[in-house]
Amino acid sequence: MTVRYQDWRDDYQSRLKTADQAVELINEGDLVSITILCPAPLLTAFIARAQKVSRVDFRTLAPGNPDLFNPAAFNGEKEIEIFIGDALRPAHDAKVATYLPNTFMLGMKAFDAGRSEARMPDVFLTPCSPPNEQGYVHFGPHMWQRKSYAQRCKKTIAIVDPNMSMVHGDVWMHVSEIDTFIEGAIARVDFAAVEERIRTLSPEPFREELLDLLGKTTPEQLSLVEQMFHAFPPDMLKTSLGMVPIDPAAQSIADHLRQIIRDGDTIQVGVGQPSSLMFKAGAFDDAKHLGIHTELGSPGLAKLWARGIVDGSRKTLFPGKSVAVAWSGCDGEDFKIIANNPAFELHQPENILNPAFMSQNHQMTSINSAIAVDLLGQIASEDRFGGHMVNGTGGQPDTHISAALCKDGRAVTVMRSTALEGSISKVVAKHDAGTLVTIPRYLADTIITEWGVARLLDKNHRQRAEELIAVAHPDFRAELRKEATELWG
Repeated sequence: MTVRYQDWRDDYQSRLKTADQAVELINEGDLVSITILCPAPLLTAFIARAQKVSRVDFRTLAPGNPDLFNPAAFNGEKEIEIFIGDALRPAHDAKVATYLPNTFMLGMKAFDAGRSEARMPDVFLTPCSPPNEQGYVHFGPHMWQRKSYAQRCKKTIAIVDPNMSMVHGDVWMHVSEIDTFIEGAIARVDFAAVEERIRTLSPEPFREELLDLLGKTTPEQLSLVEQMFHAFPPDMLKTSLGMVPIDPAAQSIADHLRQIIRDGDTIQVGVGQPSSLMFKAGAFDDAKHLGIHTELGSPGLAKLWARGIVDGSRKTLFPGKSVAVAWSGCDGEDFKIIANNPAFELHQPENILNPAFMSQNHQMTSINSAIAVDLLGQIASEDRFGGHMVNGTGGQPDTHISAALCKDGRAVTVMRSTALEGSISKVVAKHDAGTLVTIPRYLADTIITEWGVARLLDKNHRQRAEELIAVAHPDFRAELRKEATELWG
């Protein structure tokens, strides 16, 4: 029998458990969804529970905890959806993990349509904010599919994170909609204690730079490295905090991109390199009245709003608002601008990344990275060397198709012209056998390298080859021309 409470606080108290008690909701044979950036105390409890039952399968996005992928830890399918990332790429290479070629736009479709093949996880593990005065929690700036899964999974276990900054948008769920909460397992970060450790324990040459970095860090960012912040070299922390320097090739790409950005564009920028450097490299600095409708953030995104370059005034969808699935990828200064700022909203990915919706934006302009492109315009963004997976699709198909379908949109792909210190051309005559093509040639639009802009829309195979050879590194152009002649005359 369901107990009904007059006050949500009593209902909430009835749902509180320790981490070990909460994970008892996981049964043998369950499929468990583990959110991106799942807090360590909940992951530790999950692994302990998985070891007690004979089999537990799990699904996760951009995993960061190697203990999950220890083949000796527990039995079950280990599944990475949408994006692999650097940390657990070796687990996929070793075939410990498998990949789910999902997209944000279709990720919930099978379940919502009642399809027999739907595999909605049985249990979802996620952090959430403390409840507000009305009894609602949100999922923080790294929302991604947290609300989507919490609404659909049979059971949700939420660990309360007091360091979550306030966000706006379609982010709220009432405590009565979530099965179990864990309180007290995550402490508030102690900036003063970290500062003291820097002053007393850090190598002296690093201290001033570490103190400067601490001042640019948000509680959510610091909570991931709090105990060891003082011990990290500053350059390592800068990389993890989104403070990546702009190399000359990325700067040249941004300068070319700047020439095709229009006043009033609604822009999406992907997480990969070099696309994520475009804000800091000044690609949008000459424009006015830009809007943001994107999958996630990049360093410098919110600062464009603070400078008045982004105002959303010409957007068709969510006018005046910058919208995303998550603000992951932004730097600390951006997060401080976004926190509790109603000009920035988060929404569920199956809604706002659906091309039927997203393509309605005014001048929708997508900007994503690629690993390689062949002379027909087939864009590979997931693997290298013929099937060796690096990343996964991410949100690139969703956003690229949205810009391609927008009547005044432009789908831009940015990439450095070479890899491995200039030894390999990223413009290739043909992809290696087994290469995973992320964007087919008939959806290719604009390709930018440090050498210029290739415009592929409405071009035939020979014309596309000419455009792409012109933006390849000069060291490889003669061979590419020879191969193009052999292939297409």
